[in-house]
This record gives sequence, C-alpha cells and structure tokens, in this order.
Amino acid sequence: MKIMLIGHRAGPDTMEKHVLFTLRAMGYEVEHFNIKDAYPLGHKIDRYAQVILRGVLREPERLGEKKLVRRIDDYRPDLILVLLGSTLSPKTVSRIRKIHKGPVVCWCQDQMTTMGRQYLIGAGYDAIFVKDHYMVRFLRDFVGHPAVYYLPEACNPQLHKSVALSHADRSTFASDICMFGTLYYYRQAILEHLYRYDLKVWGDVPDWLINRIGTKHTGALVYEEDKCKAVAGTKIVLNTLHYGEIEGLNCRAFEVAGCGGFQLVSWTPAVEEHFKVGEEIEVYHDRNELTEKVEFYLEQPERRHEIALAGQRRAYAEHTYRHRLARLVDLSGG
Repeated sequence: MKIMLIGHRAGPDTMEKHVLFTLRAMGYEVEHFNIKDAYPLGHKIDRYAQVILRGVLREPERLGEKKLVRRIDDYRPDLILVLLGSTLSPKTVSRIRKIHKGPVVCWCQDQMTTMGRQYLIGAGYDAIFVKDHYMVRFLRDFVGHPAVYYLPEACNPQLHKSVALSHADRSTFASDICMFGTLYYYRQAILEHLYRYDLKVWGDVPDWLINRIGTKHTGALVYEEDKCKAVAGTKIVLNTLHYGEIEGLNCRAFEVAGCGGFQLVSWTPAVEEHFKVGEEIEVYHDRNELTEKVEFYLEQPERRHEIALAGQRRAYAEHTYRHRLARLVDLSGG
C-alpha cells in the first residue's frame, strides 16, 4: 500500500516525523509532501518577505498546488493522508480528486481554535479523524459529515522514553516543575501563579507577548532526547492544556507519559478516558487545586515515581502512533 502524507516539515518531534517513521515501520511505502516547501521561491527569500507575500494573496495555501498535484500524479498513492488540514484548500482537494480515485482523509491533530478558514469542513474528506469528542459531535451533528472518528494523539516509544542524566545534564535540566510549549497569555497566567517554585519553561516566546516570568523561561526549545532529559530532570511536568481542548488531550500528555514523567495536567474528560487519575497521571481543575497538588507531590517522590511508571506502561500499551495509525488505515479502507 502506497500512502501520500501531506503536511508540514518533518522536523524533530513533529507529528509528520512520527507518522512517517511509524507508517514505514508498519511496512507501508510513504511519500511526504511539505506544503510550505512547495511555495514559489521557497526558502530563497527571507521569512518576512514570505509573510508579506502571503498577506497580499487571498489564498496563499494554493501556492504549491500545481507541484502537489504533479507529485500525486507521479506517485499514484492508494491513500492520501492530510495532517491538520487548515493549510490545504478545498479547491486543491478538488483538483486532487480529478487524478486520484482513492480515499483522501485528514487527521486534525490540533484543537479547534486552529481551524482558520475551516478548510477541514469544506474539503470533503472521505474520513476525518479528530482528537476531541466535541469536534466529533460538531462535525457529525452540525456539519453532517458521514465519517468522523475520534483519534487522539500519541507517543513514539523510539523517541519518548526514559533516559539517564549525567552530572552536566542535571545542571541543565533539573527543576521542581517544568513545562513545554509556546508561551501565551493564558499559559503565562498559570505559570505566574507558580513563580516562587524552581520552575523551568521550555519553548517559544512570541514577539507580541510581554514576558512576565523572566528567567523562569529558558529561552530554549527541547526536542526528542533533550525533551526526555528535561522530563527526567524535573519532579513535576506541568501540562497546561489550551482552552480550546474542550474534551481532548494534547500530544504532550502522551509524550510525557512515554518519557516516564510524573505529569500534572489540566482536567478534561479525555484524561480519564486514557489514563487512571491518581494512578497513572494527576489532574487539577483550577489554580487552587494546582497549588495544592504541587505542594503535595513535591514531598512525595515515591508516589510520583509509581504514577510515572504506571503512566508509561499505559502509554506504551495503548497510546502509540502504531496504535493510532492502525486504526486510521483500517477505517480509511486500507
């Protein structure tokens, strides 16, 4: 079976990389198309000029359309899998349909506020896979899409795993609490509440944000091995779900579990669906409970260790990309 994967760059710890790796490990032949690499001039003009160019165009997502259609026509895939879906125009999908008669499906791995122009709704996919039960009901009951499935994110055991730390690693990664992810005002408001602790924040700081946590932000991003080290070096991994995760769970929940970390995550119904709260993961419902559980678990190293190990066992047994993609291919008719 030949699969065409349409998404963005398959860089470190991206979903594209995990999906490519896993599908190939499962025995499928896979071709990857990076939408942004197909833009005219690509990386030959600086990113600011590209932003201006896309701002002038009404449909910048179609800049690479001809190149994509040619690639599909040459490759002749049995299945086309689109990741996210917000940057692939329904007009492009219509052109693809003229040369490709097999299934075209989308795995939207982000929360609903990233839907943008709602291309996910307009593209007419044969099947849509989303990570939030609310989105399943919305697309099924209001949009009327006939094939919408719940498919949460996952971990990659080859990359998300327990690691040992050297003395130098500990000086870099040791903390009482750490958090991964882009800093935005909602997330920062939660972190300000924890400023008095030994806190390390890893990720981007947008240029439009006033940084109110100062040196608690490391100014660095961590991927793969370094992410594993950051998890190994902290006592508590704080997972502040985006407010758009209505009934879903982000990729970090599964990745941190795979890395063997003790995780304190903001509650959604999906947490209890995939992990046993208090045995494989811990949750908080508001800022007060967050503080209470931070105080409690900082003094409970053995309990943290037990929960982290149990969470890792659950992640490897039920929540890997191999589990997810086997279901996706089966439901897509592969």
